[in-house]
Amino acid sequence: MIQKLLTDIEMEVKYNIYTEQKNLIAVKNLKELLNQIDYEAEAVPLEDKHKLSRLLVTLKGRALSDAENQLIERIIRK
Repeated sequence: MIQKLLTDIEMEVKYNIYTEQKNLIAVKNLKELLNQIDYEAEAVPLEDKHKLSRLLVTLKGRALSDAENQLIERIIRK
C-alpha cells in the first residue's frame, strides 16, 4: 500500500519536473527571441496575443511550441 502511494507520488513529481522543464525552456527561448528586437525601432504588442505570436514566429522562423504559446498567454494576462 505505501509502496504504491510512493510510486504514485514519484510519477507525479517526475511529470511536474518534466512540465516545468518544458516551461523553463520556453522562457529561455522567448527571452532569446525578445532580445533580438530593437525596442527603439519596433513596438512590441504586449496586449495583442496574435500580433505578439506573429512577431515571435517571424523571429523564430517556425511555429512556436505549445509551452511557448502558453507562456504568451501568461504574459498577455499580466
